[in-house]
Amino acid sequence: MKKSLSVLLVLSFMLAIAACSGTNTNKGTNSPAVTNKASNEPAKVEEGSTEGFADGKYTTPITLTTVWGLNQNGSIFKEGESIEDNVHTRLIKERLGIDIKYNWVVTNTNDAYKTKLRLMLSSGEEMPDVVTYRGDMETVNMLIDSGQFMPVGDLVDKYANDTYKAGLDLDPTIWLPISRGADKMALPILDYAYNADHVMWIREDWLTKLNLKAPTTLAEMETVMEAFVKNDPDGDSKADTIGLATGFKNGFANWMTDIGFVFGAYGTMPGQWNQAADGSLAHGSINPAAKDALTKLKEWLDKGYISQDSALLDESTGSELFTKGEAGIIFGPNWLPAWPFPDLLNNVPGAKYKAYPIPAGPDGKIGSAGGNPPANGYVFVNKKAKNPEAILHYYNWFFDNMANPQPGSEFEKGFAEGYDYATLPDGSITADIAKYPDLFPGLKDQTAPPLYYTLTFEGARIPTLYAETHVKLAGGAEPVTPYEKQEFNTRLKENTDAMKVVMDQNSIRMKNYYMGPLTETMQSKNELLNKLLNETFSKIVYGQQPVDSFDTMVENWKKSGGEQITKEVNDWYNSVK
Repeated sequence: MKKSLSVLLVLSFMLAIAACSGTNTNKGTNSPAVTNKASNEPAKVEEGSTEGFADGKYTTPITLTTVWGLNQNGSIFKEGESIEDNVHTRLIKERLGIDIKYNWVVTNTNDAYKTKLRLMLSSGEEMPDVVTYRGDMETVNMLIDSGQFMPVGDLVDKYANDTYKAGLDLDPTIWLPISRGADKMALPILDYAYNADHVMWIREDWLTKLNLKAPTTLAEMETVMEAFVKNDPDGDSKADTIGLATGFKNGFANWMTDIGFVFGAYGTMPGQWNQAADGSLAHGSINPAAKDALTKLKEWLDKGYISQDSALLDESTGSELFTKGEAGIIFGPNWLPAWPFPDLLNNVPGAKYKAYPIPAGPDGKIGSAGGNPPANGYVFVNKKAKNPEAILHYYNWFFDNMANPQPGSEFEKGFAEGYDYATLPDGSITADIAKYPDLFPGLKDQTAPPLYYTLTFEGARIPTLYAETHVKLAGGAEPVTPYEKQEFNTRLKENTDAMKVVMDQNSIRMKNYYMGPLTETMQSKNELLNKLLNETFSKIVYGQQPVDSFDTMVENWKKSGGEQITKEVNDWYNSVK
C-alpha cells in the first residue's frame, strides 16, 4: 500500500494506501459513498468510429507503451510470470484489447525509477505513451515541463466514467499541483482518503510485559521509551532495544518512521506550508516551534530513545528497527500490518502490536501531517500517443469492476483466485498463504495481488470507501458488500482498528496548504534550501551545532531565496483561495 504507499502503498489510500486536518475535515468522508452503478460505465464510441472502441473493447487491439519501476509490494509474481506477462496483462488484453508494452523495467531501489526517468528527460529521449509517477514534485514538474505530455482535461470530460469524475470532484484542489493555467497536465491517481495519515504503533507485548500503559502525551511517551531502553522488554538480557523507530534521511516528516508528530506537538509541521494565524502561508521548518521540537529530538537521541543511525536511515530502512524487534514504537499509516509488519512476526514470533492516537505536546497541542486531497501519483499521457484515451478506458474498467464490485460479479472475491485470495470449503475467502499454502500454487510466503501490477498502482480506489468500511467493521458490524467482505477477510483486525483511530482523531491533521507547481524561485533554489534545512536539523539533533544555530539558519534560508519563495507561495494562494 505509497507512494507511495506502499503496501501500499498499498497503500498508499490498501490503501498506503499512500493519500496522501482540522481545516479540511473529512472532505469526502461525510459525502455519500460513490457506488458502481450501471450508469457508471465507460464512455463508449460506436463501432466504425476512427477510435475503434466499442462495447468496452478496442475492435482492433492496440498497444500502449509505458515504463515501470518494480516496487516491493508489486514485485511478487507467480512462478513463470513477470510484470510484462501476468494475469493482469493477459486480462487487459482479453477484456479491453489493450496490449501493454514495457519499454524498460527497473527494480525501484534507491530511486532507480526516478533516476532513469530524469535521465530520459535530460537527454530529450522520447517518452512512451503513458508514464505513471508517484513521488517528489520536482520530477512531476520535470515531466510536465518536458513538453512531451498533453493536457488531459478534455480526455477526462469525454472518456472518464462517473465514478472517477466523482472522486476528482471531492476536492477540486486535487488538480492544483499539475495545472498550468487552465490546462490539467496529468491524471490524478485517486487514493483512499486519510490512507496516508498516521497513528502510533506500539509493541503491545512489550507494554504488557513491563506493566505499562500506552502514552497519550510526549511526557508519557518518554516514560515508555525509557522503560523500553532500560528494562529489557525483549527478554534477551541485553541492552539492545530502543524506544522509537526513526529514519529521517529524507526529511523530518515522512510517510513512515515519522517524527513530524514531535513538531506537531509544538504547533508546526516541517517540510510543508502551514497556515499562519493571520491566514497567510508559512514554511513549517522555519517556525520557532521547530526549534523546540529539535531540542526534544536531541534529548531523545542523547538518552538512546532513538537510533544513532537515524540520519542515515530512510523510511524503509528505519522501519526495520521495528520489524527486527529492536524498537517498540513506530509512527505510520493504518496499513502497516499488511507491510512491513509481517516481517516483525517472522523475526519475532509471538510479537503483538496495536495502533494508538498521536500523543499531545506539553501545551496540549497534537499535530500530524495529513488531510490532503485523495491523490497518490499521476499518469502522464504523451502528445504523440496514437490512442491517448486508452489509459482512461483502462482506469474506467478498474473502477467499474474492482473498486467496489457488486454481489455476484466476477471480481466480488478479488482479482484472481490463487493470487490475492483463495476460497475456503465454507465459501469464505482468505489471503493467509502461510496457513493455506496449497491454495496459492506457484507462490511462496506471500500472496501476489495483481492490483499492484497495474498502471495506476492499485487498480482503482474510491476515496471515501476504505475509511467508511473500516470504521464500520471496527464498530462490530458484519460485512455485507463484496468490498466489505474482501476487506474483512484479507486485512488484519489491527489494520481495521487503526483506521478507526485515524478517523476518531482526524481533527489533528495538519494540511499542506501549498498545492501549486514549483514556483520560479523554487525551481532554482529548492535543492539548496532543503539541504540547508535538513543538514541544520540533523546537526542540531546530533549536537554538532547548538540549538540556537536554528535562528541563524532561518535568516540564511530567507536570504537565500526563502523569503522570495514565501511571497510567490502566498501570491499563488491568494489567487486560488
